[in-house]
Amino acid sequence: MDELFRYKYDANEVGSENHRIKVAKTKGTLVFGQNGKKYLDFRAGWCVGNSGWNNPTIMKAIKKFTGPVFVTQSDEYEPWNVLAKKLVDLMPNKNYTCFRATGGTEAVEIALKIAKAHNSRKKFIAFKDAYHGQSFSEMALVGLHEKKFGPYGDNYIRLNTDWDEATKKAVQEIEKGDVCAFISEPIICNLAVVVPPLDFMQKVRDACSRTGTVFIMDEIMSGFGRTGKWFGFEHYNLEPDIVTIAKGFSSGHAAIGSAIAKSEIAKGMDFNFSNYSTFGWHPISTAAAIANVEYIQNKGLVEKSKKSGKYLLEKLSEFNAQGKGLCIGLDCSQGDCAKLLENGLIVGDFGNRVCLYPNLEVSEKEINKAAGIITKVLGA
Repeated sequence: MDELFRYKYDANEVGSENHRIKVAKTKGTLVFGQNGKKYLDFRAGWCVGNSGWNNPTIMKAIKKFTGPVFVTQSDEYEPWNVLAKKLVDLMPNKNYTCFRATGGTEAVEIALKIAKAHNSRKKFIAFKDAYHGQSFSEMALVGLHEKKFGPYGDNYIRLNTDWDEATKKAVQEIEKGDVCAFISEPIICNLAVVVPPLDFMQKVRDACSRTGTVFIMDEIMSGFGRTGKWFGFEHYNLEPDIVTIAKGFSSGHAAIGSAIAKSEIAKGMDFNFSNYSTFGWHPISTAAAIANVEYIQNKGLVEKSKKSGKYLLEKLSEFNAQGKGLCIGLDCSQGDCAKLLENGLIVGDFGNRVCLYPNLEVSEKEINKAAGIITKVLGA
C-alpha cells in the first residue's frame, strides 16, 4: 500500500500501526471494518463527527442539493450569507465577520493573517507541543517537527501547562506590546484534554485587551457542542477576537472551516486578494454545514453533550478522568489504546493518555459499554 499511497500519521508520534482499521462503512457511533468487525467509536475522527456518522438529516440535505456545483469566490451565493448569520448568531455579539475556508489548517492560517494585518506585529504565543494545523506557520507556533522543518525563528513564544508560570510568562510577554496574537484551544484537546484554569484565561484575555494583542480561540476540536457549550470559550465568559472552526462544523459530511473575527479586526483584511480559498464553503459543503448546525440546535445536542459527559465522567470516576462535556481524557499505560481497540473501542491515543470524543448523541447504553471496556482493559 505504501507504494501507492504514502502517509504517516502518529498521534504525538506514538506508533499507531496497530491502530488502523480498514474502514468499510460508518453509522452513528459505529465504525465497521472490512473484516466485518464492529467498533464503538469514541474518537469521532478527532472531534469531527459531533452529529454522528452518516447522519440521516445531513445526508438528506446533501442528496436533495440542487444548487450550483461550484461558485467562484468573487461571486455571490445566498447560502453563504445564511450560514454566516447562523455562525455570528452563536458568537458573544453580532459584531463578527466570517472568512471562508476548507478546513482547520486553512482556518487557523486565515486567523494568523487577520491578526497580522490588524496590528503588524511579529510575535505569537501558543502552547508548546499543542497543535493548530499543518502549515509551516502553524507548526512554528508550537515547535512541531522543528528538527525536520525548522528552524522556525525567534518570534514564537511557547508556554507550558505549569499555570502559575504560564500566566506570568504570557502576561509579561503580551504587556511588552510586540505580540501579534495569543492562540490556544479553550480546552486543549491536542494536549490530551487539558482544561486551563479560569484565572489563566481571563488574565491573558485582559492583557490582550490592554495591549491590542489579538486573542484567538481555536475551536476546531472543541466547538459545536463538544464541551457542553456551543464553543469552549463560553466556559470562561470570554469574547475572543477570532474563533477558528472546522471538524464538527459539518460533522464530517463535507470539508469546511472558517475564521470568525470581530469586525473591527477583520477590517485589516480589506485589501485586494488578502484571502482566497478556491473550495472554501463549497456549495455542497455549505448545505451540509447548515443542516448540521440546525440539527445540533433542533436536537438540543449541546445540552445533551453536557449531561452525557457528566454521566461518562461518573462511570470513569476510578480513573480520575477530566474534561468538559464529551471531551474527556484519562491516564493509561503505553499500548493500552491498542488493547481498547482490540476490544472494539476506538479512542484518541496519546500514548499514556486516552481521550474520549464520542458523538453528541451517544446513548447511555453506548456509554455504559465503552466504560465497561475501559474498566476491563485499564482497571487491571
